[in-house]
Amino acid sequence: MTQAATTSPRLQAAGVAAPGEDWWEGFFPEDLPQDWQLEYYTHHYSRLLLPAAVWTAPDPVFGDWSEAVPARLRLTLEWPQVLAPEAGARQAAALAAAVGEGLRAVAPGPMAPEQVTAIRAALGGVGLERVVVYGAGEPRSVARAVTASFHAAPGTAGGGAWQVLPEDGLDAPGWRELVEALARAQAPDPAGGGGEIPVFLRVRPERLSDFRTIATLLGA
Repeated sequence: MTQAATTSPRLQAAGVAAPGEDWWEGFFPEDLPQDWQLEYYTHHYSRLLLPAAVWTAPDPVFGDWSEAVPARLRLTLEWPQVLAPEAGARQAAALAAAVGEGLRAVAPGPMAPEQVTAIRAALGGVGLERVVVYGAGEPRSVARAVTASFHAAPGTAGGGAWQVLPEDGLDAPGWRELVEALARAQAPDPAGGGGEIPVFLRVRPERLSDFRTIATLLGA
């Protein structure tokens, strides 16, 4: 009897929106309006994490969401413990009405499992059952990262997402150490399906290319 092979999901570099921060703003041409930033970003990358301060702001930072978010951009929402499930679900539903299938997932901050369950229920109550709600962020020790947390995907052994603040000034060997550390920390998929693990990196968006290139070369 042959045992089925296991495959580790592939790490996919993704950004974190930080309007107003130098490390975010420096990626864009100086004369580019802020409501065009996500279109420009999507020419280079396809996933983005929106911090709660961005997606719950009364006045959308990037302007009209329906015009600011390209159809090919996949959004994940950071959901802190202090954001009540029902209130957050209403705001997520408003965002989903503007961006459609572009809203893909929610990454809860550190919180109890029952709070994550309440978020899933609240999203279901506003018709967003399709949105993946990861597990609460779990702090991990990862080489060449100042902080790192892992969000397990519901119902799978190998899926999920990372949030990582890399050390400043990483060179190519440093990026390799980080990629290898994340790959080692990633559980194989017992179904053998592989898939993608977004790694939301709090760095200047152009540095995502360094991570992506090394991950590709390593097969991570």
